[in-house]
Amino acid sequence: MSERETASPVPEAEGMGRRAFCLGALATGLVVACGGGGGGAPAPAPAPPPPAGPLTTTDTKADFLATPNGTTRDYRNLGNFFLIHDATGIYAMTAICTHMGCTVGAPVGGQIACPCHGSQYDLGGGNLVGPATSPLVHFQVTEATPGGFLAVNTAQTVAANVRLT
Repeated sequence: MSERETASPVPEAEGMGRRAFCLGALATGLVVACGGGGGGAPAPAPAPPPPAGPLTTTDTKADFLATPNGTTRDYRNLGNFFLIHDATGIYAMTAICTHMGCTVGAPVGGQIACPCHGSQYDLGGGNLVGPATSPLVHFQVTEATPGGFLAVNTAQTVAANVRLT
């Protein structure tokens, strides 16, 4: 007849018993679940640069000048910029935050906010709240053909006061 073998207990790791290990694992899990231990979510990827060169919009100069001051067209899907009409004419401005390159949100109430780190700009691109310290970049706006659609040249920056009239 064979003798039954009895299982011998597995020796505990030196300095840490099973109970201590389980409590440590539980505590680590709680810290990570509550947002600690890893530094939070990774930083958002910067927005891709807009395609270089003139990009043709669906707005004409005459039609856009007939809109109320403050009218903004969102062309983030075309070249990551906004087309804006104010009291002095038409201008185009980047939708890429100058802090870390994130795409800003659409203008709301005359302000533009970056969802990544909280920078805020006025409708002219000037800084209102940091961490961004530089204003939003303005691009050249022309008519693709006389009386035709507006073209925004994202490869040509202009001063913030330049307008198409």
